[in-house]
Amino acid sequence: MPHPVDVWTVPLVDSESGFVCLSYDETARANRFKFEKDRMRWSAARSALRTILARYTGADPAQIAFAVGAHGKPFLMECADVEFNLSHAGDWALIAVTRAIPVGVDIERVRKQLDMAPLLKRLGESDHPGTPHELCQRWTRREARSKAAGGALFDKLPDSIRAVDLDAPPGYAASVALVGREASVLYCGGNL
Repeated sequence: MPHPVDVWTVPLVDSESGFVCLSYDETARANRFKFEKDRMRWSAARSALRTILARYTGADPAQIAFAVGAHGKPFLMECADVEFNLSHAGDWALIAVTRAIPVGVDIERVRKQLDMAPLLKRLGESDHPGTPHELCQRWTRREARSKAAGGALFDKLPDSIRAVDLDAPPGYAASVALVGREASVLYCGGNL
């Protein structure tokens, strides 16, 4: 039976002058970026994550506390039934939120000059589609599955982690994955 997953598509370019809500540690991390454009986009993605998670938890966005698993996957310390994942690339971020089932999401900018086939082969993926978009889509499925498992990218993943392709902005590919369930995707939008 499909399990509901809310997927938020967040534009990072339009958010650069918007609301910023970061913890002290997040602010310190943001300040280590070499390029201002990268710092602004990372800050916008993290602020959007806090704002969106506040809707599910009822907490003040500034008070949301994160912990991280063995391979760096964040989770909420105070609201264990809310599962989430964040991915950002270029001008866009995706945030997936669900209840009680681990979730992973990935978005990648399709770049024709980057040959994804050798990367997929190193991960044990041998049946490669032909176009750069199809290869990138395959990569996002793998990345989303790894993130849902909370493991390392090169870990062997169980077949029980299922990924589905998402509608992505033009020039991007994206997927979401759940552990043990098929995702029923609800696209969320509007003002944060």
